[in-house]
Amino acid sequence: MAATLIILVLGFLAIGMPVAFALWLTGLITVVLFGVTSFTQIAQSIYSGLDSFILLAIPFFILAGNIMLHSGFARYLFDFMQSLVGGIPGGASVGASGSAAVFGAMTGSSVASAAALGRVMIPVMETLGYPRKYTAGLMAAGGTLGLLIPPSVTLVIYGEMAQQSVRDLFIAGVVPGICAASVISLVGFAIAIRKRYGISSEAFSFQRVRKSFVKAAPALVMPVVVLGGIYSGVFTPTEAAAASVVYGLAVGMLVYRSIKVSDLPRIFVESARGTSSVLFILSGALFVGFLATLAGIPQSIVHAIEVLDLSPLAFLAITSIVLIILGCFLDGFTLLTVVAPLLLPSVVSLGINPIHFAIVLVLNIEIAAITPPIGLNLFVIAGISGTTMQEVVVGSTPFVLALFAVLVIVMLFPTLSLILI
Repeated sequence: MAATLIILVLGFLAIGMPVAFALWLTGLITVVLFGVTSFTQIAQSIYSGLDSFILLAIPFFILAGNIMLHSGFARYLFDFMQSLVGGIPGGASVGASGSAAVFGAMTGSSVASAAALGRVMIPVMETLGYPRKYTAGLMAAGGTLGLLIPPSVTLVIYGEMAQQSVRDLFIAGVVPGICAASVISLVGFAIAIRKRYGISSEAFSFQRVRKSFVKAAPALVMPVVVLGGIYSGVFTPTEAAAASVVYGLAVGMLVYRSIKVSDLPRIFVESARGTSSVLFILSGALFVGFLATLAGIPQSIVHAIEVLDLSPLAFLAITSIVLIILGCFLDGFTLLTVVAPLLLPSVVSLGINPIHFAIVLVLNIEIAAITPPIGLNLFVIAGISGTTMQEVVVGSTPFVLALFAVLVIVMLFPTLSLILI
């Protein structure tokens, strides 16, 4: 049965079947062939898995991300970050990376961050002397920061699957998230200096910083409100997600006036589609995970690790290599919902902190988001930048290596993930 599950899932994904349908069809065929459980038991298991207060954060964070996507937050953030590095050759790349980090702290979504930031920054940076190929790669990588820097939808889902505190997961993502943003920024700055991009950057001006800060302040306050509320215990993650929706609407409609009442139906429909897609995939993953447990796949992995006598670091290294390879062919959400649950029993048996493992996993998912041929951020940026997929891949390659370096550092030093908890 285990071999059938694996072959069916990989086979359906290989022929291009949508992830949710591949998972559900695999589960249904397996149940019919082997009769290991009843459909009633499956329905009860999936319902109990989805019947969670913490999962209510997903639709709210997705809605908040779409509100910010349409509100102009990205433009004001970039203007402010750009003003801080004015006069520095290559400084706009640092400003773009900083904007990506802050925007990631508002949306919790890689694709939303890449789409919003790319639309604003790529044309502006081109006028400053940055080639579109370079900026497209930078924005594709910067968008991935939304997966790690809290609040992150990815960490919310992992928390539910692994039964870990989402608050602790959010806190654990802060230092590695800052490290990832810093490394992306430094690599981008080094490339810009070496190739003399952005030499025509506008000179630094305190007046410009002041004006841009006033406009960006409402956007900058949002991460403080949401994350500060979570860390101080005022909000649960789910309540914080709802608060981010209210705050985003208030700023978008009353302060920036970039969202009209007539825009709301479209924003809500887009968010409903995104939420239904995520939950449909998650239900399929719960289905297959339930069958995988019955088939003994997690237990087999634990036994193999015991036989090989792997150390925790060796396990994380081998897992990361496998995830990076799978990430070339599977999207990050599949890695999270299908592969991760199979590895969690091994994580526990080796004494690896599940929260540290979550950060390692998310860094692998970040790399998958900008790794061809399936990387979602590559498709998003190629679509909005007018560049070819090949150009985006070439432009993002240095940043893939940068994220890989961060992954290695986090694996070697678990304290980076756990120091604030």
